[in-house]
Amino acid sequence: MGSKSTGPPLIITPNLFGTVEPAVYRSASPTAAQVPFLASLSLKTIISLTAEHPIKPLLQFVKASNVNFVHLGVSLWFPLTDWKPIRDEVVKAALEMILDTRNHPILLIDPFGIHQVGCVVGALRQMQGWNFASIRLEYRTFSGPTKYRYADEQYIELFDPDLINLPPFERLPQWFVPQYTAQSIEL
Repeated sequence: MGSKSTGPPLIITPNLFGTVEPAVYRSASPTAAQVPFLASLSLKTIISLTAEHPIKPLLQFVKASNVNFVHLGVSLWFPLTDWKPIRDEVVKAALEMILDTRNHPILLIDPFGIHQVGCVVGALRQMQGWNFASIRLEYRTFSGPTKYRYADEQYIELFDPDLINLPPFERLPQWFVPQYTAQSIEL
């Protein structure tokens, strides 16, 4: 009887993992088996958009890898009393971090990788000048046919980009610079 050879450990990507833009990623909150994948991203920042506490393996990875873990879901959470599915303060803080290259590479997470992450990415797309049909298509690609929420889509459609304070031009990502210069020319 021969011994079984074991190969390298299987790397499993987090659910709904995707690239939003270069050095900007999104996913569901990773499970313990999915945390090792994060090392391949060379992350500087993880933004958690949920009030849920992260799992211990994620916290161990963050500490060992010197990744800045920003738990916006806890620090800016309070009960929703209006129709909005996410607080403007959470979206504002997340977008201001995404638009500052000092935080890149960056990963956005929420429990399912759909609702809070979808609202933040949709708001980013609004800032990039995407039309709403394209934004909605991207949102529904990640939510699937049964998990989308009309309130998320409405939030994205009504999002006000003027809430966001842009970093200095030299810290803006290259993929955002054309929108920034077009907006400043219009002013």
